[in-house]
Amino acid sequence: MTDFEKSNDVKIDIISEEEDTTTLSEAHKQYLIAKHGRYDLVPLPSMNDDDPLNWSPWFKHLQLGMVATHGFFGTFFASGLVPSFGKLSEELELPTSQIAYLTSAQIVILGFFPLVWVPLMNKYGKRKLLILSVVGSMCFNLGCVFSKTYGTLMAMRCLVAFFISPGLAVGGSIVHETTFSHQRGSRSGVWALMVNLGTMAGALFMGFVAQYQDVKYVFVVFTVMNFVQIFFYVFLGKETLYNYEDLSRNEPNRFKQLTSFSAIIPERKFNFPTVAAPFKLFGNWRVFIAALAYGVCFMHDNIATNVEIPQVMYIKFQLGPQALGLQFLSFIVGSLIGEVGGWLSDKWVQWGRKNNCGNSFRIWITYPGFITSIIGIVEFGVQIDRAEHKWNITPLIGLAISAFGFQILTSPLIAYSMDTTPTRASEVALFMTMMRQTLGFIGPFYYPIMFENMGFTRAYGLMAGLMAALAFIPVLFMHLYEARKGR
Repeated sequence: MTDFEKSNDVKIDIISEEEDTTTLSEAHKQYLIAKHGRYDLVPLPSMNDDDPLNWSPWFKHLQLGMVATHGFFGTFFASGLVPSFGKLSEELELPTSQIAYLTSAQIVILGFFPLVWVPLMNKYGKRKLLILSVVGSMCFNLGCVFSKTYGTLMAMRCLVAFFISPGLAVGGSIVHETTFSHQRGSRSGVWALMVNLGTMAGALFMGFVAQYQDVKYVFVVFTVMNFVQIFFYVFLGKETLYNYEDLSRNEPNRFKQLTSFSAIIPERKFNFPTVAAPFKLFGNWRVFIAALAYGVCFMHDNIATNVEIPQVMYIKFQLGPQALGLQFLSFIVGSLIGEVGGWLSDKWVQWGRKNNCGNSFRIWITYPGFITSIIGIVEFGVQIDRAEHKWNITPLIGLAISAFGFQILTSPLIAYSMDTTPTRASEVALFMTMMRQTLGFIGPFYYPIMFENMGFTRAYGLMAGLMAALAFIPVLFMHLYEARKGR
């Protein structure tokens, strides 16, 4: 057994990712076999039932499900207002393009403010701060109900985004703290899928509310969702941050955890260097290429086809809020089918490790994703132009193909990035979230100009070219280089 390995980013692991398990004591082997059915696990759990790595599978899934739902709510709240843009435009006497900033502002806040939340969580624990996050979000969603002016509503929406934001980034850290390396593709996929689904489900379900009720009831629904979320965190949650060096820092009782405010890992710092630490990953070319590919595909596969649907289909087909919301079913169907990528990624890596293949072997799964996501947005653009002024389903087939491809490539890219820097998994998740949300924020500023000057076919064709040049090709060259190095 080697010395404990300290990490200022995620947790303190018992051994490194590469350590030989032949040095294990027989008692430790038997404990792991009884718990997990095997002892050749990476990372290696301790002989303690309170170690999150030793929790039962259903309880791990419960914790991951709650934080994935947290991420889902973050994007759900951002996109849930989209079907109401027309109504808000009339009520506030402002153009739809200006109303869209109520969502765009949330997108960029969701990307950057986890930089503040996550270092605190890595020192004091996740659960209490996630509860604080949801309480704050609930209060300001309630504030949106009573907002009468654009400025007030914008302020409330920004504060909602600030409080709900950690769910979009901390999922990667919780996956790292509770799962083994051969499980991380599918587990990261669940979290990423929920974040992606939120952008679609928000518009779908809130379209029904916007069709039949005042806009304020959209925020009433958001408030109730937060209240239910608090209930689950309080009564079913448990802290996943675990101090392997000083066991006295770990409180096993999940209700007593809520009344303890001391740091779980006090040696971790909360200062400017730790907040800014994810920016150092711009210098890690492998993580940067994966994050750039993820962000470029997100801004075109998701934002350019999601946030812009009201400006595309509302104007062209005169669809109402409910009909607009129903367009997002195509995203959901494509994303759910595409989640097979996470499962395939884990199976592929298991096979690769048996044949001495490196972490980059996982990247093979991304190629069908890149190809189908590019084909999907091109088909969407072409069919929108061909539809003239009569709605038909063919553009939505393109959206489903695009969403399928994006979800296929998401899980392997996230898991690969974490595998390359296992002691900085929390920073990797933050960096990828920041890259995704920043690019997603930039896109809506120039998409309307592209559509107006180029038409939908050429605009989405250009986006497909950008995805190939800035995402697919860099990942391909990275894969070839890493494979030659045996990594």
